[in-house]
Amino acid sequence: MTKTQPNETPILTRTTPAEERPAVREESRDILDAIDAAMEEHADWLRKWHRAVVCGLPPAREVVSKHAQYLGRFGSWFDVHASRNLLDQPVFQELWSAHVDKHERGRSLALKAIDGEPLPARDYDAFMEKVDRFSAIARRIRDAFQRAVFDLDPLTGVHNRRSMISELSRERDRSLRTGSPFCIGLCDIDHFKSVNDRFGHGVGDVVLLSAVGRLIANLRAYDSIYRYGGEEFLLALPNTDNETARSIADRLRQALSKSPISANDDVSLPITASFGLCMVDGLVSLEETIERADRALYRAKDEGRDRVVLWTDEAAADPQDD
Repeated sequence: MTKTQPNETPILTRTTPAEERPAVREESRDILDAIDAAMEEHADWLRKWHRAVVCGLPPAREVVSKHAQYLGRFGSWFDVHASRNLLDQPVFQELWSAHVDKHERGRSLALKAIDGEPLPARDYDAFMEKVDRFSAIARRIRDAFQRAVFDLDPLTGVHNRRSMISELSRERDRSLRTGSPFCIGLCDIDHFKSVNDRFGHGVGDVVLLSAVGRLIANLRAYDSIYRYGGEEFLLALPNTDNETARSIADRLRQALSKSPISANDDVSLPITASFGLCMVDGLVSLEETIERADRALYRAKDEGRDRVVLWTDEAAADPQDD
């Protein structure tokens, strides 16, 4: 799982069952749409508030209504979906609280303005702090759900190549700075094309989803996995030397081959996977490291598949390729 930075909102965790990840991603898209609506409405509402309080125009209903927090698309959406578990998370409760606070305070000040009361600077500043608080929380949630929608593979729920290079670069820099070993691996589901050709892409999707579930269940909490393309996945294994990398990859290999995947009532398919590994080296670029892992993967396939090959092994057998 990819690490989150402070003030980030995590969307998916390793404990999310693999079969649920596409649904969670759609939920993320739904929430992202709602947050976008909230930010658009927020800007429009604030403009109407200023027109009423500063320009002395009759205030709009959504400014002075006792139920103003429910009148827009965001308020209605939150009210309808308040029972969803995701909305019980503290960050959403924080957003709703800020949403209610700004409306209640804005309404109070607008009504005073209607009665001709001057608006003290301290009251205006306190109100704008509530406005800014809502904006900051909404942006934080929007950024997190944008990552969920655009940085995750829609089928498997793992990260795609969009964010992969930047995250691998950060981990490589950390490895070189601290001197801790870092291994990059490629995993390819053996003979996957024949699954699609024989049973159709629907069964192929089930196989991929189940395979990813087994991989994630056997990775460590600080490892990362990315869908590299098709049936191929890239593994980032920090704090991992040669021996440990081999051990992890072999554990993943056995987890995939230990039992068939039940695609439906009529189809149960045994699967295996091949792995190519390469240790990060300060003298070798990240792109070349991935290329070496890929060449090790092809060596694993050439040697019969369902096996693990480390780049150093390949280099010893094929020194001209180094």
